[in-house]
Amino acid sequence: MKSRSKKMLVVLAALFLLAALMTSMSAAKTEITFWAMPNAPDETHIPWMNKKAAEFEAKTGVKVKFQVVGWGDAWPKITTAIATGEGADVFQVGTTWNPQFAATGGLEQINIKEFGGASAFMKANLDSTTYKSKYYGIPWFAETRALFVNKDMFAKAGAKYPTTHAEIFSEGEKIVKKFGEGSAIAIAGTNAWDIQHNWVIILWANGGSLLTKNNKKAAFNSQAGVTAMKWYMDLVIKGLASKACAEYNQPQADAAFINGNVAMCYMGPWNIANIKQDNPKLPFDVIEPPAGPKGKASFSGGSNLVILKSSRNKAAAKAWVKFLMDNNVEYCKNLSLMLPSKVADYNDPYYSEGVWKTFKTVLSYSTAYPPLGVWGDVENAFVQEIKNILTDYVNGKYNDNTVKTYLDRAAKRVDAALAKER
Repeated sequence: MKSRSKKMLVVLAALFLLAALMTSMSAAKTEITFWAMPNAPDETHIPWMNKKAAEFEAKTGVKVKFQVVGWGDAWPKITTAIATGEGADVFQVGTTWNPQFAATGGLEQINIKEFGGASAFMKANLDSTTYKSKYYGIPWFAETRALFVNKDMFAKAGAKYPTTHAEIFSEGEKIVKKFGEGSAIAIAGTNAWDIQHNWVIILWANGGSLLTKNNKKAAFNSQAGVTAMKWYMDLVIKGLASKACAEYNQPQADAAFINGNVAMCYMGPWNIANIKQDNPKLPFDVIEPPAGPKGKASFSGGSNLVILKSSRNKAAAKAWVKFLMDNNVEYCKNLSLMLPSKVADYNDPYYSEGVWKTFKTVLSYSTAYPPLGVWGDVENAFVQEIKNILTDYVNGKYNDNTVKTYLDRAAKRVDAALAKER
């Protein structure tokens, strides 16, 4: 009897411990970590995210640990997270980063139907989440380039807003005649890491392409590419843009417009915040990028939300992404000043008038870069040779053959990079 009683006590103790453990586990809340870049000033960004995280926790019981990661730190931090399987459950990536990280095998494949289906998103931004025709992210917010114009400078010069590449020159010459050399437009030059974002607008509008249709070879050194690059160079050579622009970075070009020194500049929606802060009385407007011989074009970028493949809380991570997307109009309007990625979000009256209506229209026909795992190497190759074209101009070595020579050299480097694509 004693032996049987002892066994019963042991069983009861084990059951008690199991019950206590299960109670403890059920009481412990699921926690996920979310990394995002500084898409808005910390003083507004962090409180908004913390507020939304609290709302999400109250709704789902899942706690969200939000961390801001600077763009300069993001690539190595994300690379480490993918390699170790630790760090964040959900994180923001630039559109060109998404396929590169997907190629590592470290991102969770997404069933786009769980997020409304492919038709729910702006096409170019959805394309940026793909790698080998599979989805590895959800488009969060978008950006595109349009032409900012100074209304007063155009009026005083008797110029009209340009609708074609040719009119940028003909109307720009009126601006120069009134305000002096270099006053028509500001462009980025040798110190711009993102010079390609503006140049591809001209390339595509000339009917050119960065790569062949199968993404196996470079195509930007075609006649369309040469024409586009010479057009870009002529903005400086013919005095519409200041010669100093040949060495500008993009913020310097932006500042020239925002300070009221030039009449035009290709910029994005985030620059509206710069205008409100630095020169709120600037009389500006935003128009669609003037059409080239083959029509209108623009670049589509932005950021996506991705889930770490090794996350132990994927269901919670997906729920958080869906929650952010449900609050995305507020986030874009009041914080990031970017554009929503979901088609339905444009039903908001905010996007039916003024500059935001223009950006909505431009985004509808914008193009994303090819979703390649080796995109970084591809981009670095042609960007460096574009900068070399401008450097030759600065050094007095530019001639009629310069553009073709460097674009051909860039094409060889790009082809070598593409050969490494898995």
